Amino acid sequence: MDSAPTDETAAGVEGSAALELRGADVLPLLHRISTQALLDLAPGDARATLFCDFRGRLLHRAVVAIARDGAVWLLRDDAPGAPLAAFVGRHVFREDVKIADRSGEQWVEAVESPPDTAPGVVERDGGPGRVTAGDGATLIVHPGPAPEHTPEAWAERGRRRIRMGRAGHGHEIAEEFNPFEVGLGGDVHLDKGCFTGQEALQRLVTYDSVRRRLARVAGRGLAPVAPADVTCDGERAGVLTSAAEDATIEEPGLWIGLAVLKREIAESGRALVVYGQRLDALNLLPMPRALGRP
Repeated sequence: MDSAPTDETAAGVEGSAALELRGADVLPLLHRISTQALLDLAPGDARATLFCDFRGRLLHRAVVAIARDGAVWLLRDDAPGAPLAAFVGRHVFREDVKIADRSGEQWVEAVESPPDTAPGVVERDGGPGRVTAGDGATLIVHPGPAPEHTPEAWAERGRRRIRMGRAGHGHEIAEEFNPFEVGLGGDVHLDKGCFTGQEALQRLVTYDSVRRRLARVAGRGLAPVAPADVTCDGERAGVLTSAAEDATIEEPGLWIGLAVLKREIAESGRALVVYGQRLDALNLLPMPRALGRP
């Protein structure tokens, strides 16, 4: 197999984001520039939202959490805060919005939520400590600067994310994809008013024209370097977007990954190949529907 071991973060960005936003216009601004309905959020609530370009392609994803004192927090575990702060800041003109990047003072980790965990914010020291947005993951906000992560620790983070089927920044959350292709349709609300990318996303739903979907895949040998083409009978079938070693003592030489694949091929059950090696397993992940439409 023509591949090499890979640090799972190589195609993504190390770090996490904790942005504190204050001002009377914070929620109206975020509601206007992101995909999710946010105006009804109250202290103690949390909801994930996406920031897209005019084509409906993915730029950022974050969880919006409202603290008891009215501060609005943007949290994510898979990319630093500065690019997200700059993106939001470019949309602030005369609005009453103040953005403080607290990413150097605390760091964010994602863990799998226990079944039936209700969305919400558990506070610690006046800010979010544990945030669940109803997407299968809980964000733990740790005090202090992020620890030095060894390659093994980063690889474990990657394995955990892939097992959960979570899109990651710089991997599946990238301008190449729209939300529906990477399992994030549930973060889109199409009946909340205008937002950047709404027309493009609405057309995808209206004309049932989402042509790709996210899958968890597995293979043998060293984890391939991602991104990499996935082929089927010599035809390009999609792209491997994430990969991480998943070997055990009982079964050495295994890896798992996420891939964005053409629906007609992925759903056909035909053999898929990466770097000349056939994939051992394919698990199609759910395609949540957009909110606000029957």
